[in-house]
Parts: sequence; structure tokens; C-alpha cells
Amino acid sequence: MPENTQHEPRQQFPKRPAFSSLPPDNRKYLLLFCATTFFFWTALYLYVPILPVYARSLGANLSMVGTVVAAYAIPQVLFRIPVGVLFDALAKRKLLLALGVLMTAVGALGLGFATSPWFLFLARIVTGIGATTWVTFTVFFTTFYPEESTRQAIGLINFVQGTAVLTATFCGGIVAEVWGAGFTFWGATGLGVVALMVLLFIREPAVAHVESASWRRFTLVATCPQLLLVSFMGILAQFANWAGLFGFIPVYAVQIGASEVDLGIITMLTLASGAVVSLAVASIARRWGNAFTIVLGAVLLGSTLLIVPLIHDVSALEIVMVVNGLGRGILGTILMALSIQAVAPQQRATAMGVYQAIYAVGMLSGPLISGHLADSLGLTAVFYLSAAICLLLAGIAYLVRLTRLGQS
Repeated sequence: MPENTQHEPRQQFPKRPAFSSLPPDNRKYLLLFCATTFFFWTALYLYVPILPVYARSLGANLSMVGTVVAAYAIPQVLFRIPVGVLFDALAKRKLLLALGVLMTAVGALGLGFATSPWFLFLARIVTGIGATTWVTFTVFFTTFYPEESTRQAIGLINFVQGTAVLTATFCGGIVAEVWGAGFTFWGATGLGVVALMVLLFIREPAVAHVESASWRRFTLVATCPQLLLVSFMGILAQFANWAGLFGFIPVYAVQIGASEVDLGIITMLTLASGAVVSLAVASIARRWGNAFTIVLGAVLLGSTLLIVPLIHDVSALEIVMVVNGLGRGILGTILMALSIQAVAPQQRATAMGVYQAIYAVGMLSGPLISGHLADSLGLTAVFYLSAAICLLLAGIAYLVRLTRLGQS
């Protein structure tokens, strides 16, 4: 560590509470909410492995592919903060979740009817509106856990999300291979409807204290130094993710001979390793500290992106992407958990909205910038740029004092 910083102390994380120790109603609604989350994310990702290739089949060049992929992030940049502020100001909050689930189904339906890349772009924006409510999902879920167990709750909901995404992407590749790409969009529509039906059976949790929204309260949250630092790190992590796994790694994989099933397997393996490691992030951070955890995730993510252009075998790419998923899962969980630790519980949706809106800039800029870069310099330049972004993220985590981040 540099001389002007102090060694980061090991954080004292609370032990994971046993599921059986939660109140019976909490256990029931927790399981139902996990099911809702699972179907919500399968609806959002069933078609993702084939979307870049499908856009190409409709006539999109690489720049337009990047634009279609980036469309998902546009509403998340614009609306996640308002959604978070609104959620904190409401006593009855389930309606926001229901609207988000509905948008995932409507957007998937639009993708299925798309006849041009620009139609795909518009439908993808609608799915992004649905994804905007992930702000409310994560905070809603923490209400089923005691206050001191926020990290464990975030780890579990991220595990459910990761499991859903890997299931969807694996099955999506098979569905596209056997029945055609269109069936991934129809299937996603149906899964969105199922998620909405399960959500109806979940009780609206009691909110202990609700404060009306105000500019002053929002400003206090949005200018929190810890939140802004973690959010900037989120931009870098999401840039690498959306330029790579969800942007141009599928395109590169097709170039070296991958089938649609292979695309599903590549994405599934990446997300599977990320989902599993998310359950261990709290323990890693407790033992080694937050800065080490962030550096570890960034190094794993960046190093794999760096060597992708050197790979010319689909099986080798699959192995590398397992390691890529470890880095992705570590960064996603630790940064999300840290984003809400510096604010009061009744302000967490606002903080989460700020964090997710800011990191969505990376989701937007990653594929947009990479698409133009790929058209001008080739795909190799995309992966090298993403690796450099990860190196920057690791450097920030190493150099900046993180001693207070994550303390409850």
C-alpha cells in the first residue's frame, strides 16, 4: 500500500443467519420472492446469448449491434434514481415491482415481433425499463432479513439472480438452436407473466418509517463520498461486462466456430461461476478486506478479457469465461453491498437507485464505444480496452482508502 494510506482492517461481518431462525412468514415470502426474482431474470435473459447475432441477421453492422445492446441501459441511466426515491417514499411498494415485471414481458414480446435492428432497439429499451426496478427488488428483499444481515441478503438475492440468468442463457441457446430465435422471445414473455403471478402471493412488508421525498434528502444520499466512489467503480465493471460477455464475446465466439448452443454454454458457465462466488463474497471480504476483494474481482475479469483474442478454440474460451464469471460475480456483489452501507435503512432504495443509475453508464457506454471501436479497429481492440478498464478499477481499489466501506 502507498505510504499515504493505511492497511485496511479486516471487517467484522455478521454471521449468516440460519433460514430456520427467520419468522415463518418471512421464510414463506422469502421463498416466493426468490421465485419471482428467478422468473423475472429468466424473462430478461432467455434471449441475451443470441441477441447480438440475431441483430446481425436483421442487417445490423457492429456499431448497430452495440447500439441494440446498449439500449437496455438507457432507461436504467434515466429512471433508476427516480424509482429508488419513489420506492423510499412509498408505504405500498409492490406495485413498482409488478410494473417492472410487466415491462419485461412486453419488451420480450416486442423483440419477437421485431423486423429491423431499430425495432429491436426500441423493444430492448422497454426491457430496460423493466430492469430498472431491480433497484426495488434488492431493497424489498432485505426487509425479510434482520438489519445486521444486509450483506447476506444481497449475496442470496444475487445468487438467485445469477442462477436465473445462467439458466436462461443456457436454455436460450438450446431453444434458439432447436426451434429458432423467435421462440426465445415468446418464452421470455411467458416467464414474465409467471413472475407477475407469483408476485401477487407475496405480502406487502410493513415499513417502519417512511419519509416524504425531498431534494435535501436526495442530495444528502447522492453526494455521499462512499456511494459515489463505489458507483464509479461500478461504471468500470459494467463497461467491461457489457463490452465483453453481453456484447462482443458472442460475436467473437461465432467467428471461431461457436454454434447457438455454444453461445448459451459460454454465457451459462460465466454466470454460473459468478452466481456461486457471490455467496462467498462476504466471507472473502471479512477475511481479506474490501480493497482486496475488489482488486481480486477486477484482476480476474480483466485478465480473462486480455487473453480472449488469443483463443481460437471454443472449449478453451468456455474455460476462460468461467474465470471471467468469478471476477464478475465478486465485483457485482461487493460493490452492490457497499453501495447501501453508508446510508440509513429508509434511504437504501435511493442509494441503490443512485448506484445502479451511475453504473448503468458503463452498461450504456461499454457496447456503444466498443461497437464503434470494433468497426474501426476490430474485435481485439474491444477486449484490450476492457482489460485496461479493469486494470484501472483494480488500481483505484488499491490506492484509495477503503477502511470505512462496508462497516455496518
